[in-house]
Amino acid sequence: MDGFPISQAVVDIIGQGNFTAFYAVELQFASETVRAHTGTGDVIIGGQVYTGVGRLGEIGAATETDSPSGPMTVDLTLSGLDSTILRQTLVERCRGRPGRVMFVVIGLNGAMAADVLFSGRMDAAKFNYGGNDGKNSISVTIIDRMAEWSRPGSKRWTDENHQLRHPGDRIFFAIAQLSESPLFWGSRKDAPTFRYE
Repeated sequence: MDGFPISQAVVDIIGQGNFTAFYAVELQFASETVRAHTGTGDVIIGGQVYTGVGRLGEIGAATETDSPSGPMTVDLTLSGLDSTILRQTLVERCRGRPGRVMFVVIGLNGAMAADVLFSGRMDAAKFNYGGNDGKNSISVTIIDRMAEWSRPGSKRWTDENHQLRHPGDRIFFAIAQLSESPLFWGSRKDAPTFRYE
């Protein structure tokens, strides 16, 4: 992260002395966006309603790998769920979907400020089944964008691959011919004729 992660608006509210601080989480699943915070009740942040989960929600510490360029991760856990919510999350498949964690403060006068502390993509959800006695939990790991750098790319510099992403764009139509053609750069020899197909 570049610079200090806490904005001046958050610092000003904290500087007043009496304030309420909590974390807010936004997870963008395929069918809907889930917004929750670690307090109770509903809170509007940036025009969006965040539902309080209280002590049922837990945000783990940000951890990083041994490599300095390795990704950081944050674990989010929601417990005390019935089995229908667990089944719905299992079907939803959250891997690769965006997620973020915010630090929010509210002053006594009602002024609110929020800063994004961590953002990235969700990994596969982990489930802990404890029956319907309140021990069920869902844990989702958010991995920052450094993880994207360590994955090999799936894009190739071929006409076929480019056509899948941009139908009708033929910028790479001659790549296969060019790779097998002798090119004489800076020489008086002329290259063989080139076939345009």
